[in-house]
Amino acid sequence: MDSFFDFIKTHPPVKRLQVNDLLLAEYQCPLAETRYDIWSHHNYYIYVIAGQKKWYTRNQEYLVQKGDCLFVQKGGHSVYQYFDEGFCALVLFVPDDFIRSVIVDNHIPAGNTEDFKGGESLFPIKDSQQIHAYFRSFFSYLSGDSHPDKKLIELKFQELIILTATQCGPDSLTGYFAGLVQGGKPPLREIMEDNYSYPMSIAEYARLSGRSLSTFKRDFKDNFGTTPAKWLRQKRLERARYLLTYTNKSVTEAAFESGFVNHSHFTRAFKETFEKTPLEYSKKK
Repeated sequence: MDSFFDFIKTHPPVKRLQVNDLLLAEYQCPLAETRYDIWSHHNYYIYVIAGQKKWYTRNQEYLVQKGDCLFVQKGGHSVYQYFDEGFCALVLFVPDDFIRSVIVDNHIPAGNTEDFKGGESLFPIKDSQQIHAYFRSFFSYLSGDSHPDKKLIELKFQELIILTATQCGPDSLTGYFAGLVQGGKPPLREIMEDNYSYPMSIAEYARLSGRSLSTFKRDFKDNFGTTPAKWLRQKRLERARYLLTYTNKSVTEAAFESGFVNHSHFTRAFKETFEKTPLEYSKKK
């Protein structure tokens, strides 16, 4: 499973500007797959210049088209690609700590945590002239030969956080911002419950949680009473069993959507745990 941040940071054709962990890039999708899974240890805004894509999570889906802006919470996501037109977008990565510092330092009311509904990670940004003007202002930085001052770029990122928090009105996103201000890092349990169905490695989960690998394993054992590998295996098997029992997903679809990438391994683990093969549970024989 690919890190979207690392891809944008290192892919040669991508035009980008970076200041520490703040990253701005013009992204033109080179992939030929209809669906692919990505993850990011930083939140990001995506503003569509051309084409369309659909972002998916277990609980949400959102189609973005030309002129749309979407805030994507850090974690794993599935993306569906449409091939009728090339896709091009501006992508801005913003860490939790940066959002928190902008809200606090500028004394911005960050909303109400009750507005943030658990399980949400896709937040459409309300269409406005200010949003369009903001993203248009970045084109000159990416297209020109000069290198803009790093402080100026950082201020532009701050501007987007302020614009989002003040112009878009109270909603789930401002509720998410409020949670960052009040609670600091998202709890480890919340991170894992939101992302266990994506085929990420243990090291990637550690990075997503903002921990070293050793600290992640220790904190995980304290929170869950078991190892990450055992917990992930059980959670993914339970999700696969639910999909096979209560939906019309095929065995292959249930395995894939639960985080398994090896079909034979999934079948063997499923039978060992539930004493039936996945096909015996499946509604779609």
